[in-house]
Amino acid sequence: MRLKIIRDFLLKESFDFDRPDIDLYNFHPQLRIFLAVKGVFFSNRNCRLRYIWPAICIQLSVVAMTLEIIFIGHGVSIRDYSFATECFCYWVIVGCIPTVYCSIVVKTDKIHDIVVKMNEEFIFVCSLGPRYRKPFLEGQLLIWQLCFAWFTFVSFVGGLYVVFPVVGLLYQSLFATIDENTIRPLQFPMWLPHDDPYRSPNYEIFLFMQMTLCIMFVQTFCVYIYTLFHILLHYYTIMNMIIIDFGVIFEGLDESVALLPRHDQRRRETQRILNARIRRIVTWHLSVFSAVSTVSSVYGLPLVYQVSFSSIAICLIAYQIAEKLDNGTVDILFCLLGIAACLQLWIPCHLGTMIRNKAFEVGDAGWTCGWHETPLGLMIRDDIIIIIIRAQQPVTIKFTGLPHVQLETFSSCMSSSYSYFNMLRQYSK
Repeated sequence: MRLKIIRDFLLKESFDFDRPDIDLYNFHPQLRIFLAVKGVFFSNRNCRLRYIWPAICIQLSVVAMTLEIIFIGHGVSIRDYSFATECFCYWVIVGCIPTVYCSIVVKTDKIHDIVVKMNEEFIFVCSLGPRYRKPFLEGQLLIWQLCFAWFTFVSFVGGLYVVFPVVGLLYQSLFATIDENTIRPLQFPMWLPHDDPYRSPNYEIFLFMQMTLCIMFVQTFCVYIYTLFHILLHYYTIMNMIIIDFGVIFEGLDESVALLPRHDQRRRETQRILNARIRRIVTWHLSVFSAVSTVSSVYGLPLVYQVSFSSIAICLIAYQIAEKLDNGTVDILFCLLGIAACLQLWIPCHLGTMIRNKAFEVGDAGWTCGWHETPLGLMIRDDIIIIIIRAQQPVTIKFTGLPHVQLETFSSCMSSSYSYFNMLRQYSK
């Protein structure tokens, strides 16, 4: 029964796909909710309340990063490299919180504008009929499913960081004996100069702060990756609409009118129809370039941080797993964290490759639409050639200090991570 409920939810069985008022907001109600948490308000864009939660997250993450730097220094000074590398790993992970929030708060207007534009395109495509509406809504349904799959996975990993210390405390309270000499568990390792972080009230303060930090990280990183792939997949489906448009660009038109004089009324009417179809293709094509440019502007800084530090984070996570295996234990949390670290880098890189390849397919669709096989092609030949030439320009996410975000970047980062891992293992022996 529960599996059926989940299946119906993911397939939107209760949603009316034929409703006349369908738009982005009622198909994806989670989008504006998630963005509101990030400080992007739609009903009252200039409300100062939108800065409260981002400010709390940034301040707490900066405090956590400062403490992690102190812990790293302590670990190096006593040559406890396992402690130091674990702290540095958490420093890298927590560092994404202020990076994401600062980028979004500064570029709030751009995010608002692109969501409004996506809603307009959503409504327009759904008004074009089944040929366009069906594949477009199938793409939107995939976005819906990926959203909750990603949210479930990240929440599961983050939830374990909250649950494990609580379970440890329950065990110590109910079953541990006095002679076991147990230490109360925390999510992240702690150290304080001239004090014990595990005594009360230090322990309670750090436990609450670390639990709050876990929740903040889950909602920050989960929403950041989700909004990134939602925007990119939306425009991936828009490029599918362009390809469909090219496939029917001469549909329903009389070829013989191309041989009539330019001022003939029938030829002029056909020319007007062709121009309208080309105009829609060009408008959609330009919106794709504009959207990717906006994504580069808004999420460029987090992506630079993500690409630059992911190889280090993955290396340190693998090092921690290897160290625990050497001691005969398996660290479940770090294994899941390693999967999440690889996945969070793979998602934007895979999407970047998908967008790039689909953009080239648009040029191929223009070339193979049959413009050279019909006299009607003479009437829009120059326009199609311009679109084909424009489509040869790669659609990629670009930002200062950022390589093209594509699968080649993911492969390079993983190779670097493996090299760092081997060096660190050899140095620590």
